[in-house]
Amino acid sequence: TDGARLADIWLDAAEFYTDLDPDAFRVPSRVDVERISTEAGAVEGTFARVAQIDGVVAGFVEAHIELPPAGAEAQFVAELAEVRMAVDALVVERPYWRRSVGGALLRAAEEWGRDRGATVVALDTYWSSPVSVSFYEKHMGYERRSISFRKHL
Repeated sequence: TDGARLADIWLDAAEFYTDLDPDAFRVPSRVDVERISTEAGAVEGTFARVAQIDGVVAGFVEAHIELPPAGAEAQFVAELAEVRMAVDALVVERPYWRRSVGGALLRAAEEWGRDRGATVVALDTYWSSPVSVSFYEKHMGYERRSISFRKHL
């Protein structure tokens, strides 16, 4: 897939989140994004797909499998002993929101993960996003599981 198109989508998301919270997000350099975009999905054991509408790339997803770490049987968090799929990125360009693009991409990733033995999916999103939180909870059946804390030093 064209790295420039993936960069457009990534930068659109960066602008959206930077507008929401400029202290937490920033718009990266286009050159850096294009370089990274052309490498996406090149790592064995990862899942990378794009969705197209009328021949135009509208969004993409990237995920990977995480095997239980050594000593997982001693952990009290049950899912650490399971094969997990982590969603690294799910991004849909704003003009294509609410057109089932994100759902199709996430379902494809989930199927890929299930086929590789994953029993649970983990992902992060911005807690205050007016779009992604409801997408995951109301449309995709995800539930909040933990709270991540940050403190600037």
